[in-house]
Amino acid sequence: MARLYTRRQLYTKLTRRQREFLEVLVELYNETGKPVSYKDVAEKMDVSKWTAYDIIQELLKKGFLKVEYRLRPGPGRSEVHYIPKDASMVRVGAKDRKASLELISSWIKDKIEKYEKMGISKSISIISRKVEKEKHPLSVVLYTASLFIMFAKVFKIDIDNFVNLNGLMASKMQPSVLLSFLTELMFTLSEKEESVLEKMNLNSYTLQKFKVLQDKFRDNLPLVTPEEQRKVLSVIEELI
Repeated sequence: MARLYTRRQLYTKLTRRQREFLEVLVELYNETGKPVSYKDVAEKMDVSKWTAYDIIQELLKKGFLKVEYRLRPGPGRSEVHYIPKDASMVRVGAKDRKASLELISSWIKDKIEKYEKMGISKSISIISRKVEKEKHPLSVVLYTASLFIMFAKVFKIDIDNFVNLNGLMASKMQPSVLLSFLTELMFTLSEKEESVLEKMNLNSYTLQKFKVLQDKFRDNLPLVTPEEQRKVLSVIEELI
């Protein structure tokens, strides 16, 4: 999935053995939808659990996996489990796998953490330029959703003057309709609401790029599955 992984992750050299372990881990994850223990990989590959652990650690260092710690019975005990990133899906040919809620949530949170400290105006400028070059529909939607969450935090009062955001999120609108409404609200307030315009103080170049983002979002949203749209909405609801 483009832009949900880096070029380094996509082209990093894997040994034949590392690829075999990556394929098995991805297969186990797709079967269960849950993070995978190195012990499960060891059993599937018919190797010792220490061999599986060592090779999985190499894949982790190369950026193909993320870690989750799960509690085991007993006080203070936890066990490491692994989740394949989308780079893993590309490397093993599982390109059609739908993005998990955890992946979408992590992606959006990472972008917000990265850009929020820069302020909303600069975030609009940077994200708009990135979206202009983006080729994957889900990535376009995720970038736009991340920007909306930051926008909603900064301009909550202005948004409240137009709509009950919490009530809207709890409505039974179709995901595509609701996502369209939320983003159009951001675009409209940015173009026409004086208090918002003054606070953002966007130059003509940034406004032009923002318009590109708006058009690209409209074109790409229908290409994202309803299931993925619902996951994006659940993250928006969580973070606003």
